[in-house]
Amino acid sequence: MTASAPRSTGFTARASEAPPSDSYQASLRWLAASRVAVALLLMAFVPLRDSGRFAAEIDDPALFERAAVVYLLVAVLHLSTVRRLGGHFHALLVVHALTDLVALATLMHAAGGLRSGIVVLLIAALAGAAVLSTRRMAASFAAAATLLVLGEAAWTLLRGGGTEAGLLMMAGLIGVACFATAMTVNWLAIRLHAQEQIARRRGEDLRRQLAVTSRVVAELQQGVLIVGEDGRVHTMNPAARALLGAGREAPLLANAGPHEGGAGWSALRRAYAHWRAGAGAGHAGSGPAQSEVDLPAPGGGSARVRLRFLGTAEPGTDTVVMLEDQRLIEERAQQLKLASMGRLSASIAHEIRNPLGAIRHANGLLAERLDDPVLARLARIVEDNTVRIDRIIEDVLSISRRERATVETIALADFLKSLLPEFIAACNADPARVAVRLLSQRPIRFDSNHLRQVLLNLLGNALRYASGAPGAVLVEWREREPHRLELVVADDGPGLPTEMLEHAFEPFFTTETRGTGLGLYLARELCNANGAAIRYEAGASGERYRSAFVIEPAPGAAPPR
Repeated sequence: MTASAPRSTGFTARASEAPPSDSYQASLRWLAASRVAVALLLMAFVPLRDSGRFAAEIDDPALFERAAVVYLLVAVLHLSTVRRLGGHFHALLVVHALTDLVALATLMHAAGGLRSGIVVLLIAALAGAAVLSTRRMAASFAAAATLLVLGEAAWTLLRGGGTEAGLLMMAGLIGVACFATAMTVNWLAIRLHAQEQIARRRGEDLRRQLAVTSRVVAELQQGVLIVGEDGRVHTMNPAARALLGAGREAPLLANAGPHEGGAGWSALRRAYAHWRAGAGAGHAGSGPAQSEVDLPAPGGGSARVRLRFLGTAEPGTDTVVMLEDQRLIEERAQQLKLASMGRLSASIAHEIRNPLGAIRHANGLLAERLDDPVLARLARIVEDNTVRIDRIIEDVLSISRRERATVETIALADFLKSLLPEFIAACNADPARVAVRLLSQRPIRFDSNHLRQVLLNLLGNALRYASGAPGAVLVEWREREPHRLELVVADDGPGLPTEMLEHAFEPFFTTETRGTGLGLYLARELCNANGAAIRYEAGASGERYRSAFVIEPAPGAAPPR
């Protein structure tokens, strides 16, 4: 046969390895405090040792007095050190339990043996230790108490006191009572501790769930109110406070004055009372009740708000009131409509491109055969407008088919050396009007095709509004701070008016009659795709360059040389 390791309960293994819970530590402190109380009670009998029936039943009053004094001193010592020695819980429990057993056994011996009432205190102390111990420790304490009881019985027999059969039977019954009390109390304590652990885990799960739910509700754009049965608002998220203009103290929704809390709360209170009346009459239906009210808007005017009541009018239940600003719904619908129109525009632009190319090609062939200056001028007008339409189509398609950026390490000196001649030739501009100033030799990390489109748009805008002087447009690559690089396209034009600054990067916004209004919008979208930022800066009075667009690559996007 092969020997197998003895099995033990999971709780015993865990209790012997894992540190005790706070409830065990608190119970040990209560046990130490009760020990002091018992010792004080025993000390109260010391003055009676020489009087009455008590003196007749104590065999050794002097031993009783000394044992009671020592027990009280040790009990006070245990109570004063139980917090500091709490890290050694099981060792401390063994010392406390053995102190009780030895002290009470000594007092029992001095008080007359097994027939004294000290036996009850011994069993009670054993039960207290069993509450905090493992199953094996409880059995050990019960065995120690039984041995002390049997030892007291044997000592009494050796001294010739009492009958052998009666004394041994009493000692045996007391030993059985010790084991039964210790094991029963320990089993109940283990079960209670397991339930406590389950309740604690459930409480932690609920706290985490409540924290997550509260966070989610706080971030919702819809307003959320939790209303109790008495009409008191228990919880309100920031969106609801903004819609209702509420402070830290929310008014009641029931049993309140008609004007308490302002016009917003009055409208909400009327809708809530109407819903409660319908729900109480049994007309609430299976779904949430809905209504719409006009609430004062924070910026003036009124806002249409949809109310939804989630709950019933049954006693003891809370009601969830959802407030949804109709303006947000309309804005989302408008965004969806614009997105659909954008896809449609891209499809139309793609379909226009082929016939437009045919028109342009045919116009070019026709222009070659025209000798009449008037007809040649009309052909040039057709050519200019077809080029303009093609540029609009290209911008629309660039926005709709924007691809993910492929970030590259670009040396700006070489990049601008190839880009600027191409741009100047396409615009038929004077090369002297565009100046380049490279104040840093560090490269930029950007998608080369995206950077090309961004610079062409910015240079086109700058050249359109700049003067004809040499260096009227400046392309500058600089390092403003350590690890903060900026690519600047500036011009000496009049700059953007103050009222147009907030609309500069909006699509289809332009001050040029022949412009598309998509250049700056496309530049911002391409910068965002590369993790960069673009902004407009106005130059100070007296500076040559009064208008500048600044591209700032993402932090860490430009590695050192």
